Amino acid sequence: MVDAENIQELAQELDLESAVKRVVKAASFRDNLAKGLHEVCKAIDNAKKPILCLLADNCDEPQYKKLVEALCKENDVAIIRVPEGKQIGEWIGLCKYDTLMNPRKVRRCSSCVLRDFAVDDDAANMVREAIAKNKEISLS
Repeated sequence: MVDAENIQELAQELDLESAVKRVVKAASFRDNLAKGLHEVCKAIDNAKKPILCLLADNCDEPQYKKLVEALCKENDVAIIRVPEGKQIGEWIGLCKYDTLMNPRKVRRCSSCVLRDFAVDDDAANMVREAIAKNKEISLS
């Protein structure tokens, strides 16, 4: 049973990585994400400035990373670097789930743009504060 103490414990365990995961998952349900090179470039160049860009460090193509980084710097969009592309793929739902809701067959995604926050909660506030402090964040 969930009571007030358990909720406070869950809220205290929120770090930046889990906050980004919650924000991205919520945005994927509301169609506030752009994934893939073409969509990401269009979203970053859009007049309505996106919130942030997730970029995988293990991207195979160096030109891909250069392009996304340059567009983000030019348009003043925050970059959050994630070590694995499969991690981004799992967060945005590019995977199948088994009966116990464990992710299976996770597909890799090298970049993703968050157009808008879907829910205004503690996780969104934590991400906003982190972006305000630093435009390039590396998750490890």
